[in-house]
Amino acid sequence: MTTQKLTGGQMVVDFLIREGVEKVFAIPGHGNTALLDAFVDRADEIELVPAMHEQGAAHMADGYYRASGKIAAICTSIGPGATNTLTGLATAFADSMPMLLITGAVHTYMENRGVLQEIDRPHGNNFPRMVEPVVKRWWQPSRLEQLPVALAQAFNTMHEGRRGPVLVDIPQDLQAEYGDYTPDTGARRPATRATGDPAVIAEAARLLAGAKRPVIVAGGGVIHAEAAAELMAVAEHLGAPVTHSFQGKGAFPADHDLYAWPCGDMGSIPGNGVTRTADVILAVGCRFSDRITSSYRPGVTFDIPNTQLVQIDIDGFEIGRNYPVEVGVVGDAKTSLAALRDVLADLGPALDYRSTDYFAELQDLKAQWEEHLRPMRTTDYLPMTNSRAMVEIRKALPREGILVTDSSNPANQAFNEFPIYGPKTNIVAGGFSGIGFGVPAAIGAQIGAPDTPVLAMVGDGSFLQTGTEIATAAMLGVPLVIVVLNNGGWEAIKDLQISLFGEEREIISGWKNLDGTPYFADITRFAQSLGCSAERVEDPEKLADAIERAFATPGPVIIEAMSAHELPWTEMHPTGWWDITVPAYHGEVRDDYVAQRGF
Repeated sequence: MTTQKLTGGQMVVDFLIREGVEKVFAIPGHGNTALLDAFVDRADEIELVPAMHEQGAAHMADGYYRASGKIAAICTSIGPGATNTLTGLATAFADSMPMLLITGAVHTYMENRGVLQEIDRPHGNNFPRMVEPVVKRWWQPSRLEQLPVALAQAFNTMHEGRRGPVLVDIPQDLQAEYGDYTPDTGARRPATRATGDPAVIAEAARLLAGAKRPVIVAGGGVIHAEAAAELMAVAEHLGAPVTHSFQGKGAFPADHDLYAWPCGDMGSIPGNGVTRTADVILAVGCRFSDRITSSYRPGVTFDIPNTQLVQIDIDGFEIGRNYPVEVGVVGDAKTSLAALRDVLADLGPALDYRSTDYFAELQDLKAQWEEHLRPMRTTDYLPMTNSRAMVEIRKALPREGILVTDSSNPANQAFNEFPIYGPKTNIVAGGFSGIGFGVPAAIGAQIGAPDTPVLAMVGDGSFLQTGTEIATAAMLGVPLVIVVLNNGGWEAIKDLQISLFGEEREIISGWKNLDGTPYFADITRFAQSLGCSAERVEDPEKLADAIERAFATPGPVIIEAMSAHELPWTEMHPTGWWDITVPAYHGEVRDDYVAQRGF
């Protein structure tokens, strides 16, 4: 390959193109001006997508990957342009999503002088130390010849093992100066997946084959590894109900008769019912966070070690991290499940599970769950309940359509009552649960999957954090639909305050004007002012039709759905327990809380 004279900026652009990167979500600033200029001459090969805020750019890149499986880059300036990405990076890091952050940095010859926007204490050019806890690795080249090596290692790091974001922080002089550049021609990454030890997988198979009440817990690792088919094969062979974490939703179709709905504090009657009574659990790509374990309170969701645990994970650190294992398999979910499937087939024929009492019990638990949800899902109460809104949204969202949520009531209720039928069609900020993720992530998802309907379902609190990103969608004509459930405040926290401490203890979560009247943002007019189509819907019977019209409308459409803002109509459907602390001065309420927690 011929050596060329290129600037650092040109090297970056060429490297991204060679790695197959198609989109760079960017905000310009003085710290990345030289780098962005290098994209001009190659605009037909790689696209810069403008964001309104750097947090939004990071969430867009995240949503883009979750929908498409393709890595995107983020390019921002120095100082606040860089630090504004931290929430987006932390969200991707928590959920093991790869993305490449490229930031501008202080000129090498002016480092540690405290120049404009430099983080110069206790070390000069110190942004990478801020981001270190939420990236897999970071690079800050000080010489131009280090840049191609840093980029190559960055892509290796994103792809290997447990995926995640990385940072390459590029001084401004390196972006602009010429250097010798010889593109790579050889492979730098393995072509195989890391499969678990065959002897250990055989041990896991024997344990599962002998189980009377096996259960599978699917985590996000199943979707990362594209292992849904292998998961289903194992489940059907064993007749094992399948539940899941926040990130694992979509790994198993909601209309399969072995689907058990989710487990955990915001789990379901069948999900928690089968996990706490299982004799053997197979967990795949699952961290066992507090949300799906009912804060580790024994016997609520899990009864480990009385229940024996088989755990498969690409990251050996997760094996036995929160629960002791009977068998721990370090390996890729797809190849390890395939190996497990084959060993199970060698041990004996698949179970005729539909004829078992265990299967009948699962169906009864699922019927109980449907009946539990029915009142809130069928009510005509105004303003509409979130449960009723979700029924209408599911009617209008095609089976293969992508639902994007972020945090609080919409995400929690979607987790335990919105049916999802396939991988990469449920996008949620699971591990970090950042409010404000939904809108920009949905924009990124729609850009990543342009032929797939994408719908973001967020609350007004979320929309008011990052809703300005719809300006990007309007400029680019991105045809997504955003349903904003407008209840005039932080409803999840308001209900939590009232439920824990009493109605008189609610503070700042229910928005009010100075005169004490409720405050509701006018989402419709705001969206229209940024160039989007928008309408307000108050009658739940009209919501599905509005969404269908929105999907038929060019460009982004925002639907403001006025939703319930008073208990009991705002109640969610918890079936487990979550450790939300109670101050010591709350007497019996505090005593009851302490008695319940698992520690």
